[in-house]
Amino acid sequence: MLTKENGFALPINLKFSVNKKYVFTFIALFIALFLSYSNSFYGDWHFDDIVNIVQNPYIQISSFNWDSVRHCVYGLEQKRLSRPLSYLSFALNYYFDGSNVFGYHLVNFGIHYLTAVFLFLLIYNILKLPLIREKYSLIAYPAALLATFFWALNPVYVTSVTYVVQRMASMSALFYIMSMYFYLKSRTQSKLRNTIIYFSLCVFAGLAAALSKENAVMLPVSILVFDLFLIQGFNKENVLKVLKIVVLPLIIILFFGFLYTDFSAILDGYKIRDFTLMQLFLTETRIMIFYLSLLFYPINSRLTLLYDVDISTSLFQPWTTITSILLIVALIGLAFYLAKKRPLISFCIIFYFLNHLIEGSIFALELIYEHRNYLPSMFLFLLPAEFCLFALNYFSYKKTIQLFVSFGIILLLFGLGDTTYRRNAIVSNDDKLWLDNINKYPNLSRPHSNLGNTYIYCRLTEKGFQEYEKAMSANKFGSVYAFATQEHNLGRYYFQEGKYDKALSYFEKSYKVLDNFLANPIYISKIKIFQNKLSEAHNVIEQEFRKYPTNIELIEIFSLILFKEGKYHEAEIYAKKALRYNIASTFPLTILAENSRNKGNYQSAINLWCLYQKTYPLNPHANLALIELYAKTDNEKMLNEELAKLNCYMGTNNLRSYIDDLLKDINFLAYVPDVHKIIAIVNARGKY
Repeated sequence: MLTKENGFALPINLKFSVNKKYVFTFIALFIALFLSYSNSFYGDWHFDDIVNIVQNPYIQISSFNWDSVRHCVYGLEQKRLSRPLSYLSFALNYYFDGSNVFGYHLVNFGIHYLTAVFLFLLIYNILKLPLIREKYSLIAYPAALLATFFWALNPVYVTSVTYVVQRMASMSALFYIMSMYFYLKSRTQSKLRNTIIYFSLCVFAGLAAALSKENAVMLPVSILVFDLFLIQGFNKENVLKVLKIVVLPLIIILFFGFLYTDFSAILDGYKIRDFTLMQLFLTETRIMIFYLSLLFYPINSRLTLLYDVDISTSLFQPWTTITSILLIVALIGLAFYLAKKRPLISFCIIFYFLNHLIEGSIFALELIYEHRNYLPSMFLFLLPAEFCLFALNYFSYKKTIQLFVSFGIILLLFGLGDTTYRRNAIVSNDDKLWLDNINKYPNLSRPHSNLGNTYIYCRLTEKGFQEYEKAMSANKFGSVYAFATQEHNLGRYYFQEGKYDKALSYFEKSYKVLDNFLANPIYISKIKIFQNKLSEAHNVIEQEFRKYPTNIELIEIFSLILFKEGKYHEAEIYAKKALRYNIASTFPLTILAENSRNKGNYQSAINLWCLYQKTYPLNPHANLALIELYAKTDNEKMLNEELAKLNCYMGTNNLRSYIDDLLKDINFLAYVPDVHKIIAIVNARGKY
């Protein structure tokens, strides 16, 4: 029979040492997690992935020199250190495999697996602490194993693992739990040397957690609570002792607070939101309870990326606000009431609420995201694990009932893994993710906006525009930033449709709010170029260079503007600069080729156009440019080859109308075909 006394060991003649138990755990965890996340490794980029990774020039590094690393760790705004280890990890991914999404997902999966490993090690060692050893030592292994599986397989964390940018949350949680584990080891060592080693590892892991994401600043407080409740014991004497040393954790929290946070801007953050500080506080109390319901009842129909949450405008509006506050007070009160008799339960409850403080208190962040539960909920699953083992032990007298309970636990684990797998099938696909979100919360604007982006990207322009209209009609964006993003989307749509005046209006309105979103000034400058307002385009790009001096797209556009302004030498400098930063860049070749033609260096121009043509063999502009150049240099053989290509490209079109079609976007071209000259060349050879 499976009993507490035999550690719920299976009735088979196998004896596992502690090390072999570890090996079994690590392998079982890997297999279970790999099966649950096996359909996520080629998942699409989503939402914040785009601005933080795909379009972030600072993580797209080609070498590890100090300048590249410095820009990388200063995040998007380049004002102060911003989650430096997280951004550095993205840069490493990019350095080794560019924007290939597989590598990013592989690293995210590895982080989740390692977090589960260290969570198991921490729980297992906690349950053998002297203060609670008598109650838990016999079930330490199965309880730690079961609690870890409950946590690691929970589908609530899919967005923490499969949504690439949330590596920031999972990576911080990994170092956080490592730090707590090393602290526990340092506190249980008999040799001073080992104590120092483990405590040093604790400090380094803690720093790494804080440098991955800001909410890790709560680690010193968590360690103090952990030490008080589970190592020293909760009593008046120990509480007073802890209060005397609480100054150090507060200094650490304030240090990282000043490092990361512009405190003067906290209240300003509410100017972009549709709720006040008090409304945020009241609403978050309901969200804390909702999170608990998700964690313990995580069925697919309840999970999504963006939630539609009603704002709590008072204690009684909605009525669930006051009940949530009372429930939270009751849970925290229960935790302190049980602190002496059941310190483990007390610690699990307090750890949950404590680690929700940063993202659920005074900062004007989005109201709700599933990934915020990744760290706070780590110890909560000890409670159901203990209950399951209690049930197994309680029914040890009845083999049939015990087998039924065992089967129920196994079924629950399979259910969690299956739900996680199914959730991954949705989260891994951009279309499915936003369609799923719209199905669950149809009145939210941002899912419609993001689905519209997906349709536009797939060239389903009309469907994309319809989703944009739904987003604007719902007008429930949650912040002025989200609304400005939708204005940018509409600008991009009208730009593609060739309605430049309308596009410009949207881009300019979006730019006033999203002044760090580089796509806005780039589109504005392109429209200014199209309108032949070169000086205005020049000013827009020059202003952005102060913030993004190495951005390839800015450099390329600026070289074109300078070329159009007749500043050929400066245009050549910027074109060469673009090639230095990215040897695969092709547009600068056209600037350099036309500069060579202007100087009378026709062979150099030919070589550059041929190099461009290797990348774009069917490019009509390269074909016409080479026709002019080969005619100029009397290279009849190559001229005839290009004329043959021209004949194929034209099809049944008239030569003049064919060239006129190519001149529709004349202001965007470095090379402008000379219609009369090309017709004369073709006529002279009897091919027109």
